Amino acid sequence: MGKHFWLSGFLLALPIQAVAAPPQGFSGDVGLGASSSTGTSQALSLNTEDALYWVGGPWSNQTHLSYNYARSDSEVSADRLALRNDTHYLFDRNTYALGDVDYIRNHFDGYYYRVNLLAGLGHYFYPRKDMRLSVEAAVGGRQAHLIGETPRFLPVVRVGAKYRWQISKEARLREEVQAILVDDGANTYQSRLAVDTPLVGSLGMRFSFLASYNAQVRPGFKPFNTLTAVNLVYHFGDTQSKET
Repeated sequence: MGKHFWLSGFLLALPIQAVAAPPQGFSGDVGLGASSSTGTSQALSLNTEDALYWVGGPWSNQTHLSYNYARSDSEVSADRLALRNDTHYLFDRNTYALGDVDYIRNHFDGYYYRVNLLAGLGHYFYPRKDMRLSVEAAVGGRQAHLIGETPRFLPVVRVGAKYRWQISKEARLREEVQAILVDDGANTYQSRLAVDTPLVGSLGMRFSFLASYNAQVRPGFKPFNTLTAVNLVYHFGDTQSKET
């Protein structure tokens, strides 16, 4: 009995390290700056990039908005709106289910709009403590309205990867690549690189580069387009830890 009493007292004396719960609630970014596009639209335009993040237990959601607009001599030379909402359910530290909806309107790419509805799975990898890589696969459908044609809804498959490097407490690099494979061959491929650096307090600067390729375009439109943007970004909440 003495041995058991000694062992119990030893275990109670050991330091207990609590497991920190993930940050909960809302956070986000509000950005405003300028962008330069190449491809079908070649213009220097005003640009905004905004995001809202939410975490509640195993659930998380992030909504992104990006808008570019330019007008010269009463003629619009850039007008691109992109909205995306991602919902994740985390099964464990590494595996999650996802449901994504994204909408893009860009007349300079040869279509009025595209909407993708997707559901799938993702998996996190951690090459280093300050790095995270996720790979995703999803299936769903796309409704696309090309200029001069009627809207069509077709099945799609999306595969992609996201990489995040937390360079310092307030600076980070992100890269996202994805391929959306459509039943009729109108595949789209996209790569986006973004670097965030701190300035003063909650104010930072973001440099981003977006490259996209559309496998099928109408005559007069180019399949490869780029968008380079520099934004002043106001952060609220713990965006670095809440971002999925």
